[in-house]
Amino acid sequence: MKNRNALSCWAFVFLMLTVGLAFFSWIASIYGWEPIQSLLSEEGVRWMLNHAVTDYAHHPVLGNTLVLLMGVGIGVHGGFYHALARSLHRKRQLSGRERRSLMLSMVVGTCYVGMVLCFLPFLKSVTGTFVHSPLYNGFFYLLSVGLGLMGSVYGFASNNYSHVSHVFNGMTHLIARYAGYWVTLFFIILFFTAFGYTHMAEWLRIDGEWTDSVCLICCCLPFLHLLFYDSRRS
Repeated sequence: MKNRNALSCWAFVFLMLTVGLAFFSWIASIYGWEPIQSLLSEEGVRWMLNHAVTDYAHHPVLGNTLVLLMGVGIGVHGGFYHALARSLHRKRQLSGRERRSLMLSMVVGTCYVGMVLCFLPFLKSVTGTFVHSPLYNGFFYLLSVGLGLMGSVYGFASNNYSHVSHVFNGMTHLIARYAGYWVTLFFIILFFTAFGYTHMAEWLRIDGEWTDSVCLICCCLPFLHLLFYDSRRS
C-alpha cells in the first residue's frame, strides 16, 4: 500500500507539472516569449498526440527495465536469489539439493560470462570503442539473459520449476509486481517530452544534456524506491 501511495504521488506531481507547463507555455506564447512554443496551440496538440505514446514506448528506461526484470524475475520467482542470500547468511543453512543447484547455476553463469568475453571483440563499435557499440546498446539484454539463465537452472535443479511455463511466470513476476511503476513512468516521460517541445530548456538556458540527465534520474528514482522498500520488507 505504501508503494502504491508513493507511486501515485510521483505520477500526480508530474501530471501537475505537465499541466502547469502547458498553461505557462500558452501564456508565454501570448506575450511572445521566444523561443517557447505553446502546448495548447493547434500545432502543440497535434504534436502531443503524435509523440505522447511513441516517446514513452521508445524511451530507453522503459525497455531496458522491462527486459532486465524478465531475467531478474526468474531468479526471484525460482528461489535463486533467496538461496544465494541464505548461503551468505551462515545461520541459515541450505539443503544438499539447494547447494548443488546453487553451485550448478553459478557454473552456468560463469560459462555465460566467458562466452560473452569471447565474443567481446565482435561486440565493439566500428571504431573499436564501447560507447554506442552493440555491447553498449544490448548490455541490459545480455545481463537479463545471463541472470535468467542462472535462475532457470537453479529452478529446475532444485525442483522449484518443473515446466517451461514456470519460467514464463518468472519472467512476468516482477513486471506485474511493479505495475504501478510503468504508469508513473508514463507521466514522468510525458512531462519531459512536453518540456522538450516547449523549448523551456533553451528559454531557461539549461544545457540539453543536463535535462536528459535529470530525466534519467527522475525515471530511476521511483524504481529505486520500490527496490529499497522491498529489500526492507524482506
